Amino acid sequence: MNKNIQNEDSIDIIAFAPHPDDAEMGCGGLLAAMKNKGHSTGIVDLTRGELSSNGNIETRKKETLKATEILMLDMRVNLGMQDGNIECNMKNKLKVIDILRKYTPKAVLFPYYKDRHPDHENSSKLIRDAVFLSGLSKLETDSQAYRPNIALNYMLHYEFSSSFIVDISEYFEKKVQAVKAYDSQFFSGNNNKVITHISTKAFKEILHTRAKYFGQKIRAEYGEPYFINSEIKINDPVSFFDYAVY
Repeated sequence: MNKNIQNEDSIDIIAFAPHPDDAEMGCGGLLAAMKNKGHSTGIVDLTRGELSSNGNIETRKKETLKATEILMLDMRVNLGMQDGNIECNMKNKLKVIDILRKYTPKAVLFPYYKDRHPDHENSSKLIRDAVFLSGLSKLETDSQAYRPNIALNYMLHYEFSSSFIVDISEYFEKKVQAVKAYDSQFFSGNNNKVITHISTKAFKEILHTRAKYFGQKIRAEYGEPYFINSEIKINDPVSFFDYAVY
């Protein structure tokens, strides 16, 4: 495994999303923040969201393009897996591995392993497995073995005890605009919609309240929580916790 691979296609941080709109909802703030800091960013949608109760494939394509432009992503691709049936099999793992080895991201983001939607849970294991397998040199593909430095889980519906929280105060409105790009999916006052969990006004308020809640935990206006399944190294805790003024 060569973790120092550099190529012209490299993307610094890639978010994997079971459906178009999941990454915007779960880690849109971090993607916007990292882009502003000079990092290249991308989203890989596993499905086209073809089972969505509202909208259709063409509508969702247009919404995805709009959200991509709002976040100023450097890359976005769709792996064409089956909505409602994301399987953790070798065929799908190889699709993810091809992405990892082609774009050699330093960090990958994907949903937490527990959530209300089966696709969210299944995609979490799929991505986690693929991240590990991608680093095995004897698993041969068209590209060299590669494993990202960091694999982080973002929050969708079920909450978890966060490993850390990112201050997204400066980027919260951009995240909101990216989520709102999916007009067919979220609350917009359109009475013709099928009422779903995410199309209600209450869910819209939950997203805002959650960001405020996690922001308060780090003494910021808005925050975005993440989970990492490993210890975090801090060399200078005095400087690191400067923000924690009591």
